[in-house]
Amino acid sequence: MFERVRDEVIDVVASIDLAVPPREVWAVIKPPETATLLDPNLIRAFRVPGTPKGVGEMQGFIGHRDGREYAQLVEVVEEVAERWVLIRVVGGPDEAARTGYRLTAIPEGTRLEQLLSVTVPASQIKARNQIRQQYRAAAEAFLERVRVLVAPAGPSSGRHT
Repeated sequence: MFERVRDEVIDVVASIDLAVPPREVWAVIKPPETATLLDPNLIRAFRVPGTPKGVGEMQGFIGHRDGREYAQLVEVVEEVAERWVLIRVVGGPDEAARTGYRLTAIPEGTRLEQLLSVTVPASQIKARNQIRQQYRAAAEAFLERVRVLVAPAGPSSGRHT
């Protein structure tokens, strides 16, 4: 008898230590307007008018990917200001997909973690480790862009873990 292969949700975590306080990191990662500095594919980002700030907030993003324009809408589903935010893509094909950002005060400043949950379709289960590595590389690239934006002048102020 054959065992049926099922879709699988995988979690990816990447982190970086930054030599600035959590409020400075939050000021870079939370407002949608700064997203154009963090994602080279974005050309416009904004909070959707009429939505609250915090839980229920919706943010719109317009960008270019693979030579085509795209639009994306995300919703904040959990938030603790300057400590934690969890977002989901509105109407995305992966209903389980979530992106979270956790900020932890450490003696040197802030540890910023990006947490990603995505569904690997059953047809791609054998490639899940490669998919996990691709998401981790993307998360590390994002964290590096955050480091560049918040780093004080001087020697390297970020360390990936």
